Amino acid sequence: MNNYGITIQLSLDGFSFVIYDIDNHIFTDAERVSMPMPSLREAITEIQEKHVCDIADFAKLTVLFDNCANTFVPASVFQNQAKGRYLDFLGIGGEGRTPVSDFVGAIEANNVFAISSEDAKTLTDIQTDTRFHHATSVLVSSVVKDNIHRSNEPVIHLNVKSPRFDMVVTKGSSLLFHNTFSFKTKEDFLYFLLFSIDQLHIDAGTVPVYFSGMIEEKSQLVELASRYIRDIRFVRRDNSMAFTEEVEETPYYYCYTLFNSTTCEL
Repeated sequence: MNNYGITIQLSLDGFSFVIYDIDNHIFTDAERVSMPMPSLREAITEIQEKHVCDIADFAKLTVLFDNCANTFVPASVFQNQAKGRYLDFLGIGGEGRTPVSDFVGAIEANNVFAISSEDAKTLTDIQTDTRFHHATSVLVSSVVKDNIHRSNEPVIHLNVKSPRFDMVVTKGSSLLFHNTFSFKTKEDFLYFLLFSIDQLHIDAGTVPVYFSGMIEEKSQLVELASRYIRDIRFVRRDNSMAFTEEVEETPYYYCYTLFNSTTCEL
């Protein structure tokens, strides 16, 4: 495993991970495990037992925390010592949580987020090259990279992780909007999408809307959205990425943040 890296994405309903060959720049595995509110230690234990390996055997470990406890703060006003206060102000801090942050150079902002004290301790205990970020830091960086040439028009990216979805709106290298919405029905999903578009004064008839995440191209969400939005697309992979035949079977948009975590600059 000395020339392999692994990225683990912890979500509220489970975790996903990809394994990649660092020397040959190829993804060799991509998997998802359903598990309510997994801790980092639980995810690592599951991976180690299934693959009969030690996480410390990997040359590099990246952990993405995919939760709603985050907020973007412009770098020009960000104060590192105030991380906890930013989260407390929004009611997403609290006891048992450790405030941390990513600098997202693509938009010149800091993504402040909270992780559990248990996960923070696990990170310090891992004996390998380890880094960690919030999943939306990778998401926003990747969306900007993919659409930076569109400097004259906004682009909407929807990352679906039912029953939630991230909505990212960019224009060139500017982040116009980001939020995570919880929804129960497809009508809820459509309402949040169209309301946000209206509040941002964007033309639903011309704006390109990209989908990624755990969603099918013929899903009810996509079908309903297509009644009101003309230009709907699914993200396509960068041709510089290489996959084994087994990983090729996994739609790229399922693991958009995981795949891009290996190349985005954070």
